[in-house]
Amino acid sequence: MTPKTTWIPTQESHVSAAADGNEHSGQDRDWVVAIVGGGYVGLTLAAYLLASGRSVLLVEADPQRRHTLSRGEVPIYEAGVDSVLGQAVREATLEVTGDLEQALDVARMVFVTVGTPQAADDHPDLSAVASVITELRVHAKPGTVVAVKSTVPPGTARLIQEQLEGPPFRLPVVSCPEFLREGSALRDMHQAARHVIGGDDSEAMARVAAVIGAPGVPLISTDWTSAELIKYGSNSFLALKISFANELARFADQVGADIVPVVRGMGLDPRIGPEAMRAGLGFGGCCLPKDVRGLIASAERHSAEFGTLKAALHVNGSQRTLFTEKIRQALGGQLSGQRIAVLGLAFKPGTDDMRDAPSLDVIRGLVAQGAEVTAHDPCAIGKAAPLLPPHVRLTHDPYECLSGADATAIVTEWPEYLRLDWNQVRLLMRHPVMVDGRNCLEAGELSRQGFRYHAFGRPPAWTERGTSQPQTTAQAQTASA
Repeated sequence: MTPKTTWIPTQESHVSAAADGNEHSGQDRDWVVAIVGGGYVGLTLAAYLLASGRSVLLVEADPQRRHTLSRGEVPIYEAGVDSVLGQAVREATLEVTGDLEQALDVARMVFVTVGTPQAADDHPDLSAVASVITELRVHAKPGTVVAVKSTVPPGTARLIQEQLEGPPFRLPVVSCPEFLREGSALRDMHQAARHVIGGDDSEAMARVAAVIGAPGVPLISTDWTSAELIKYGSNSFLALKISFANELARFADQVGADIVPVVRGMGLDPRIGPEAMRAGLGFGGCCLPKDVRGLIASAERHSAEFGTLKAALHVNGSQRTLFTEKIRQALGGQLSGQRIAVLGLAFKPGTDDMRDAPSLDVIRGLVAQGAEVTAHDPCAIGKAAPLLPPHVRLTHDPYECLSGADATAIVTEWPEYLRLDWNQVRLLMRHPVMVDGRNCLEAGELSRQGFRYHAFGRPPAWTERGTSQPQTTAQAQTASA
């Protein structure tokens, strides 16, 4: 039988803290931190803590993922995370293990970051969290603080605390939800808008705040359930803003208004704010859709109802169908046999995450109507390929993707697409039709380049040959009458 070994970080201050355990108090004992779950949240948290000078024991159950991380390679695309984790593996300040008991021999601060995917009934699946808590009760040492970063329904941390009351000793539980945006997660941790911690043990809460906090960042200290509801409420309110902007854009289409100055003017009101007030294909990814459904399900369990959130989900889902219809209309009502270039597959720029990506529904809708689809993404092609219909052609060169296209659909607003040479693009395309699913392109510039531009809540525009000013559809119809 192989003897059990205990990893100790290389820095002397870390060794002292780990070796002395309870003889050190407060921040000293937490220079070594265990993170349970090597997913998106866990890896970003590890990078943040390592960059702040701490050592991390990362506990990951999946052997293949563990092997990848142990080589200093990162299985997600998130700016800055790969370089920090790779360096930490080389410097032995990050140890990746599958043995939680080993990690608890050293660390007295444990962050739970395992996934809580949406179950069939829209509630989050808490089985991974439950498994970790069971193991913590068996193996954790006195003085250990359990910090829950996994997204869990309001009331969950209080139930976890009941499980960890004892005997033989109490393990204090602190709720500290994450508020990361994929594509800028590490920056969001270093420049957080706020940190939220909840619990009933002031010393444990202070220790967690010392580990995750940063100078100048507001700290909200509250109870467990309120902290959990801050997380759900924040994401759900963002979803409401996005869906409201999209409904407003639909009305703008009907009355001939331009949604871009409309939402800009609204966002300048400090009571409203500009964040998430952009019309387009709506939200996707692993957080907003899951958290909105999770809050609705949690409310229904308590005989409450969120009608506004149900409406937001309906609007968000129908935006994808509406976009496919916009492409069809831009091509004269016919998609069969048309070649469509799709720019962007990931659900947002800066990530390779394909979970609930609008591109999947858009491409499936195009293919179902007989369109030939070629698609490009700077980093998500590998993850997208097995999720797409078999005849979709994927290319690593955006100009190759655009060559011979009857229409281009902007699905993800990658910066690379904003910097394309539009004159070259127009020459490559069979027909210069641009359908902007993110309202991210400059309509006037594209019109002057000879494109027929279509978007959400914006009057279609193009420049007729022999004129210098872009025309809207209404202007063109008047001129031809």
